This record gives sequence, structure tokens and C-alpha cells, in this order.
Amino acid sequence: MPEFWDRMVELQVGSTVITLDDLDIEFVIENDDESKAGTAEIAVYNLGQSKSAFKKDELVQLKAGYKDDYGIVFYGKIDKVWDERDGADVKTVLQASDMTKQLFMAKPICKKYPKGTSIADIVKDLFAEAGIPVGKIEDPGITLEKDMVFGGTTTSTPHAILTEQILPLVNGNKIKGLQLDGALARIGEISDLYTVFVGQDGMGYFVKRNYNAEAIVLDSESGLMEVQDVSEEGKKSAYKVRCIFNWRIRQGTLVQINSITVSGNFKVTKFKHVCRGEEYYTEAEVSPL
Repeated sequence: MPEFWDRMVELQVGSTVITLDDLDIEFVIENDDESKAGTAEIAVYNLGQSKSAFKKDELVQLKAGYKDDYGIVFYGKIDKVWDERDGADVKTVLQASDMTKQLFMAKPICKKYPKGTSIADIVKDLFAEAGIPVGKIEDPGITLEKDMVFGGTTTSTPHAILTEQILPLVNGNKIKGLQLDGALARIGEISDLYTVFVGQDGMGYFVKRNYNAEAIVLDSESGLMEVQDVSEEGKKSAYKVRCIFNWRIRQGTLVQINSITVSGNFKVTKFKHVCRGEEYYTEAEVSPL
């Protein structure tokens, strides 16, 4: 178990690296919509000459956690930078979007692939079109049965092609297989359907939905502080949880909650990481599996 009071924060902007031991760093990392890019607002106090690295479109990576347990919580590009006065200090603030934005904002494309091309190769090509390195592609073992054109419209970004053409093609084949097996009732529950996302490491993933399916345990011992029912009438149950900072939590993460009021297995749909003054915590909205 990590020492929860021993914070570790490392910010890299371009080739400039700053740690919490060097300067005061604050941040809010969040994503409340899985169909959009995650965002970061990061503030550094009294940067001095290092400020020259803080410029629009520069790559930014943030690692956070504890001295013996930390990881990447954000990787993206700077959208905006400004300075604020805070008493005698100067606070430089940057706003950034994670690399999911690359999938959305890349120019529309039209790609033709010959019969026999594997889906895995097409996915790799689409990530490359968006300038996103591959983290992992789980090969669904499907090849094109004929020459096919992907994209070709004014909205055909790599993201649109992946979600509107590639995923239906792959998952449609999986569902047909279940129908043939007489397992149609399980379609909504199966975990081997595919999904696509950009990870906190800025890399692209085309994997089964149960990828990294080991659940994070949230209880009093691991730092769970609060569980609140935020369910809306007529909609699926939802809970908001707050715990001490947990860098592993992001959208899609599986969590096992053990509390007096709520227990069970859930999936993260929204999350927020906060480091601000004495505050160092993670909030997440979760839905039952």
C-alpha cells in the first residue's frame, strides 16, 4: 500500500520537466463525456524562464500519485496559456485537451482497402492518420471480404470511421456469432465486443471491453471517503464516489465499492482528479455492472 501522504507530481511540457519538489503545481483533470476529449487545467507558480516552454500546441504529460505508486493521468496538447497574479506570486495556467481530440479534429479522410486487408491493419492506419501512437490493438481476426471504402464525407474523421464503420463491422460479426450459438439474450452483457479509446498515456487502444478488467477496490482502507446516490428517475442507477487521489481511475475503469451504504461492482463513467492546496482527491461517477 502506498504512503498516501507522500505526493508525487511531475509535469513535462515539451522537454521541460517540473516536479512538485521544484515548484508548486496544481491541477484538475476531468472527463464527463466519453465521446469527448478529456481536459486538464494545470497551474504552476513562479515559473521564471521555464515559462518559454508553455505554448499552444505543445505536448504536455502529467504524472501523479505517491512516491511509490504513480502513473500518467494526462497526456495531450496545450490549448491556451495565461498568467494570473496571486499575491506576490505569478501563477501560469495552461488548459489542454487529451489526445482523443486528435481523433476528432484530424482532417476528414477517404481510404480504400483491398479485399483481404485485416481490420487490425486498418485500425493501425487510422490511428496513424490522427497522429496517435498505438498502445494496443487486439486483432479481432477479421479481414475484408471485398474491396471497401471508409470515409469520404466531410465528417469522416478517423474517430468517425472507427466508431461508425469499423466497430459496427467487428461487433456485428461477434453478435452474428452469438445468434448462431443461440446466445442472443447475452448480447448486452458480453465482454468480448470491441471498443476504441485513447488512454491516459496518449496512445490509441482498440481492444475488447474487458481489457484491463481487474477492478480497483474502493473501501475505507484504500481511501474511500464518500458515496452519494446521484441516480435520476427513470435512468440507470448512478453513484458519485470520492476517494483519496487514485491515478488509475479513468473512464471505463472497473471499481469494486465496499461501503456501509453501497457495495458491488461498478464502471466509471465520469472522473475528476484534483490537486489544489491541501486537496488531493479523485471523484468519479459510477454505474452498476
